[in-house]
Amino acid sequence: MAAAAMAATPEELSARFTAAASGLLGSDRVYVGFYRRDITSLTIDDAGPDRWNRHYDAHIYRQDPFFQRFASTRQDFLLPLSALRNSDFQFTPYYREFYGPSDSFDEITGVFNLDRLTAGYVTFLRRNGAAPFGERDVAMACATSSATRLILERLLHLCRSRDKGVAIGDARSRLSTRETEIARHLLDGGNAKTISRSLAISPGTVRNHIKQIYRKLGVHSQVELLAAIGAAARD
Repeated sequence: MAAAAMAATPEELSARFTAAASGLLGSDRVYVGFYRRDITSLTIDDAGPDRWNRHYDAHIYRQDPFFQRFASTRQDFLLPLSALRNSDFQFTPYYREFYGPSDSFDEITGVFNLDRLTAGYVTFLRRNGAAPFGERDVAMACATSSATRLILERLLHLCRSRDKGVAIGDARSRLSTRETEIARHLLDGGNAKTISRSLAISPGTVRNHIKQIYRKLGVHSQVELLAAIGAAARD
């Protein structure tokens, strides 16, 4: 956990955490990622692109009973697959299109709400041929859930920091050095008064820079700026 918390990138954190977590529950694989209530999923690949993760994130996640549970409640949960699947699970489109072909057999998944829209998830997976997860495995996953939440919070911070940096880098070609600096403060929730104090310039000068930033980026407010930077990061 400590080594994962010190990671500098989302992929490095994922690699360190999932390696340790796999041994903890005797899993064949552990995955971490995010669900969002605006209907998106992002699995963090720790060793290069994983075709199953990309397939899952593209659209299959909507059929996942764990995502469906997340979409139906605001409560955190950590459950074995047996708690959500019914006797027809092997005949569902999710099983036919994804679960069966990926050689998955059983899982324990924890979903932890990190903000109003975003939840982090961890999935402990066993492949065909392994024994199903038992009550002791679920108890162990629950015992470490507080530490897992901290890791997922750190993972979200790393992802957002990188996305923000990429988006600002893309906008930098259109902004001056000072405008880029002020844009960073705006993205962190600053306003003309707080930015003027931080940069030791007058609030009026800050407002003039903000007008230029909005004009160059084609936005009209701080909210639109945040949305534009977020869209650029997702692209």
